Amino acid sequence: MLRYIRIQDNNKRDADINFKSVKTGNLIYLALENGEKPTNRKVLKSTAENSINHILNKPEPTDDDYANFSEKLLKDDSEIDFELFGKFIGKTDKIYTDKNLKPVYNVIVSEQILDPKGELVEEKKQKHINSNITGEDIVKWTGKYIPKKKLYNKIVLSSKYQLKHVNGLTFDFLYTIAKDLHDKESFMMLGGGKGNEPLVMNDNGRPYRAFLEGKISGNSYCLIMHLSNQEYKTVV
Repeated sequence: MLRYIRIQDNNKRDADINFKSVKTGNLIYLALENGEKPTNRKVLKSTAENSINHILNKPEPTDDDYANFSEKLLKDDSEIDFELFGKFIGKTDKIYTDKNLKPVYNVIVSEQILDPKGELVEEKKQKHINSNITGEDIVKWTGKYIPKKKLYNKIVLSSKYQLKHVNGLTFDFLYTIAKDLHDKESFMMLGGGKGNEPLVMNDNGRPYRAFLEGKISGNSYCLIMHLSNQEYKTVV
């Protein structure tokens, strides 16, 4: 599935272009005896009726309860459903349950703010956050060049996306941006909204600061948009 982002250059021209996640696969992996790479499959391990809490049927089990329970498991394997255990799982849907693992309805999702001790400080209604990288929103060129060495020492770059042209005109558009960054050996900080806001890649997604890196080789270019939601802090 192609994804689009509307990005602006230093002349305040903008264009809709493609972008994709840049992921490097593991070079070392477990293999079968014939050298083939194994595939991962989800399997069913247990059900609610076979859970420890359901079998004990006590809100606060004691140490003796757990000790007796161990003996029970050794005798009859009550924690295993032999009809379902190990069954392959396909596509699943997410549901909300209460503490008794019963489905609940009309769920109200809230945002909770916790202090360093993990105690609730504030609870408020969760806000819907719209993506701001396409449509009427433009990812803007802030004009803030950051030398690569300086950025690597201060910012944690968590993920990256490659920007790609969709036609000849957008090729020239992106090549010019990449050449500018390549010549200056710097990143360009990108911003959403008025130009100083973090980027939200998906609706209700996490906001990220974005930094654009450009490289060229002859008539080829590479534009990588790095995302970060963390910073190194000075240790006092």
